[in-house]
Amino acid sequence: MGPKHWYRRLSGLIVTVILLLWVFPLQAQYNYFDLPFGRNRMTIPFGNFDNIVIIDATINDSVPIKLILDSGVEGIILTDMDIAGLFADRCVRNFRVTAPGTIELLEACITSPVLVKVGGLMPSITNLILLNEDYFSLESYIGTKVHGLIGMERFRNMVVTTNYNRNLITFVRPSHYRIPDHAEIIPISISRGKPYMNARVEFDNGTIRDLWLLIDSGANHPLLLEYNSLGGYKPQKTIEATIGKGLAGNMKGEFARVGWLMLGNLRLDNPITSFTDSYLPGNSDVRLHRNGTLGSGALSRFRVTFDYSRERLILQKGSDFRRPFEYNMSGITLKTLGSMFNVYEVSDIIPGSPAEIAGIRTGDILLSIDQTFTFTMTLGEVNKKLSAGDGIRVNLMLSREGTQMEVRLRLKKLI
Repeated sequence: MGPKHWYRRLSGLIVTVILLLWVFPLQAQYNYFDLPFGRNRMTIPFGNFDNIVIIDATINDSVPIKLILDSGVEGIILTDMDIAGLFADRCVRNFRVTAPGTIELLEACITSPVLVKVGGLMPSITNLILLNEDYFSLESYIGTKVHGLIGMERFRNMVVTTNYNRNLITFVRPSHYRIPDHAEIIPISISRGKPYMNARVEFDNGTIRDLWLLIDSGANHPLLLEYNSLGGYKPQKTIEATIGKGLAGNMKGEFARVGWLMLGNLRLDNPITSFTDSYLPGNSDVRLHRNGTLGSGALSRFRVTFDYSRERLILQKGSDFRRPFEYNMSGITLKTLGSMFNVYEVSDIIPGSPAEIAGIRTGDILLSIDQTFTFTMTLGEVNKKLSAGDGIRVNLMLSREGTQMEVRLRLKKLI
């Protein structure tokens, strides 16, 4: 299981890891996961890391792996070079894929079919997609071991419900699924295995606009919008920052608040929204004319059900539904170093933030917070202390090129 319950409350406090890939059409061979004969329902646990869902799987009954369950990708993509190397001799075709943050193409290959198991589900005989480099360095920004990604569409034979409050996924046969009371049913459109939906937003200037969004459960932002789809709109108050991790490195953009976001008849107030013009530069055809993506920072406030068979998304309010959206209050973005994921390096500083004013620099190593050594803490615990509340003071010990230094920060609500 993943970190403690409060870790799910840190939406937007760490760099949003953008994990969406578009794979060119392939002559792939696969089948989908399914429930065993005689079973109509099954529940499995998952690890929850800032609302990113990580599930355990096994390849060919011998290679255990951890995969991000992501509605924004197709198939199974291995990003860990050690695991990918075990299956390199099974590659049957080389190809290229495109991904956020760059116009460059990734080199990859597709393997002959392998057997993949997830929990007690019937296994899938499917191809793997192997990247030839670990372009994303997922582990550094999530704070735990991750070997790749698995698309939600691999479970499309079942109705799939993610309970972020209990860290459980439930699989139900479509014929046995019953819509819960007080649930919101939202039509979705499936394109290349990825779900899209309509939503409505009120911008900070009072303008109300309908949006066409990719539902991307593998990215932990609440909402990401692409400037070139918004007809010249710019938010009135923004923070320039790193909004995600893409192929070209850190993706720059801006954070702002919108007035509200409507998902069906469910309204989320004042969500933190990422704005960028570099999400998919030069790839307008691939974007399918969408306005942006709905991420797990919003989805995690619900019990989320994907019903691919009927092309619908079903949302039930979760315990965090009315929790205010907050953002990084220190100005520090961290990544983990080392095999234990408990060495924390400053990877980015927000201009004008308490961290920049205090003289903290990228490359500094965070050693302690309020006299608690950070090597005893998870990334979620560290981020929680660095966003404890507007006006709260924290004492930091850092190391810069081998020299220790003490810094006192007064946390500030930046947006």
